[in-house]
Amino acid sequence: MDIKRAVKTQESIFNMLKKAKANGRLSHAYLFYGEEGTGKKEMAFALAALHYCPNGGCLECDVCKTVLSGNHMNVDYIGIAEDKKLISKDQISSLQEEFSKTSLVEGTRIYIVDGIDTATSAAQNSLLKFIEEPINKTPTVGIFIAKDLSNVVSTIQSRCIIEHFNAIDHASRAKILIESGYEPLDSILATDLTNNPDEAIEIIKNNNFRTFVEALLELITVEKPKDAVYYYLNNVSIFSSSENLKVLLSWYLLFLEDANVCVGNDSNLILYPLCDKIITYRKKNERRLRDLLEMTLSLFKKLNANVTAKNVFHELTVKII
Repeated sequence: MDIKRAVKTQESIFNMLKKAKANGRLSHAYLFYGEEGTGKKEMAFALAALHYCPNGGCLECDVCKTVLSGNHMNVDYIGIAEDKKLISKDQISSLQEEFSKTSLVEGTRIYIVDGIDTATSAAQNSLLKFIEEPINKTPTVGIFIAKDLSNVVSTIQSRCIIEHFNAIDHASRAKILIESGYEPLDSILATDLTNNPDEAIEIIKNNNFRTFVEALLELITVEKPKDAVYYYLNNVSIFSSSENLKVLLSWYLLFLEDANVCVGNDSNLILYPLCDKIITYRKKNERRLRDLLEMTLSLFKKLNANVTAKNVFHELTVKII
C-alpha cells in the first residue's frame, strides 16, 4: 500500500482535509466511497496521520510513518477477513470493546472500518451510539470506507462527511507505473485490468503476465488458417481458463479500438508502444475492424454466459482470420 502515491492521485481531497485540520474543523466521522483502487483506504490512513502529524500532514515524519504502517496505538483498522465476504457484527463488537479500554497513548482515537457497505444493517446501526458518544470521553474519529454508498444505512451517512473518490483514468494509472520504472506497454496492459496501481504492479510480477503479453503480440500477427491452427494448439492450455481468456480478450479489444481510431501517429492511442503494429494491422484489416470489434464483444458475452473458455478461444482463432 503506497499511501503517498495514492494520496497524490486524490490530492484535492487531501488538501481539503489539511485545510479543515488547519482551521480546527475536522469532523468526528467520515465516509469515503468510490470504485476499488481509487485510494480510499490509503486516504483513511493519511487522515489518521493528519490528526497526529506535528508538520500538518507531511506523511514523512516518524509520527506519520507509525500511523501509515498501522502501528500507532490509537489507530484501529478492521477490514473484511480473507475468508469472508463482509464485515461481521463480531468485528464491530470487538472494535467497540477495544475502545472501551483506556489507551496508553493520549490523544484522539481513530477507527477505520473498511467495507462498511458489506455489513448488515443491524451491524451498521450498532455503530450509531459509538459514533455520537465517545467512550471514556476520549475524542474519537470514525472513518468508513465503502464501494457502494447505497448499501450504507442512512443513519450513518447523515452523521458523516461524505467524500466521493473518482476513478483514476487509464492513462494516469499507467503513468504511475511508468514513473515507478515499469515498461510503458506492461504498465498500460496491467492497469487495464485494475484501477489499483499496487495491484497492477503485482499483476506485472505474476509469472503468467509475460505469457499473456506474448500471446497478444502473437494473436495480432495471425493472418492465415495454418497460423490460426498453430496459435490455437500453442495456447489452448492457457486460455481454457475463463479468467485467462478474459485478459487476452480485454487487451485485444484495446488493440482493436486503437486500430479503429488510428490516424498514423500515437498521440491518440492507448497502446501507443504498439503504434507501428496498430498502423500495420489497420491497413490489412480496415474493412473488417468493426466486425472484429463486434466479434470480440460477443465472445465476452459468451464467457459471461458460461460458455466454456476452450470453445470461446476456438471461436476466436477461427474468426480472427
